[in-house]
Amino acid sequence: MLHVFACDGDRLRWAREAEGVRTPLPTEAVWLDLQNPTPEELARAEALMGIKLPTREQMAEIEESSRLRVTPGAIHMTALVLVWADTDQPRIVPVSFVLAGGRLATIHAVDPQPFLAFRRRVTRSGGAELTAEAVLAALLDGVVERTAAVLRRVGLELDTMGSRAFRGRALPVKGERRDDTRTLKRIGHTGHLIGKAHVSLSTLNRLLTFLARGEGWTPAKRTRRWARAALQDVTGLGEYAQFLSGKVSLLLDTTLGRINVEQNEIVKIVSILTVALFPPTLVASVYGMNFVTMPEKNWTFGYPLAVMLMILSAALPMIYFKRRRWL
Repeated sequence: MLHVFACDGDRLRWAREAEGVRTPLPTEAVWLDLQNPTPEELARAEALMGIKLPTREQMAEIEESSRLRVTPGAIHMTALVLVWADTDQPRIVPVSFVLAGGRLATIHAVDPQPFLAFRRRVTRSGGAELTAEAVLAALLDGVVERTAAVLRRVGLELDTMGSRAFRGRALPVKGERRDDTRTLKRIGHTGHLIGKAHVSLSTLNRLLTFLARGEGWTPAKRTRRWARAALQDVTGLGEYAQFLSGKVSLLLDTTLGRINVEQNEIVKIVSILTVALFPPTLVASVYGMNFVTMPEKNWTFGYPLAVMLMILSAALPMIYFKRRRWL
């Protein structure tokens, strides 16, 4: 899908095409947004930009020289952007930004939410961003704000899980239901999401450093000032993501430790009950033997004595365990 945004006076507008009609792209186009483009759409964008746009294989490369490079007449930048953060399967997808001839081209297979929000805003009310570098700044600001919102939500969720993990007894009280499997899944999903966000912030950090330095090309002063300010935000978010990773590790250790304590408590109770019930079982076994000659067999108080012995043999160990605080 190809979205074209062109300069219309002092506003940025969406250059709508009639359905089924492929007219030449307007020369006043400022931003070309290619979402999972077809070969025809890619060719039309390359014809207007005057350069070859990166392919999916080139966007997937992880070398720094491949992600951030300056070619004659063009600047190629690729960052990993967090998408689907509100689902059970968050992903980071490569998004390429190409500046050439006063135009910006963005290529991505999955539509990040900041891109969708920016297109909707421009389509409905127009946009004041009239230069390619200004559009680039607005898009990257949206990506950074979206990542910050995700980390803020994750931080609140970790605080809630932490407050539950660090209070109360090891074993659940009466009426309390605790699903440790679900808790572990939530912790794992949260850690996975933080890891994706941290990788995205790392690539954004390198991209903004590249823009702030302006090595090999000459960005506008406004762009360099914005890049330096945005770089500080991304650096702070990266440190916050590391802090959240530490909280995830602590919460995971706490949850696993609590599960281990619960299992030990259960094993201890079962062991104590086994030991406490052994003496009465022995007494019952002795007096349950089918011998003809037994001293207490024909005794009037034989049965009450046997019951009393079983009760005492069970009660005395329990009293001992209670005094030793094993129960």
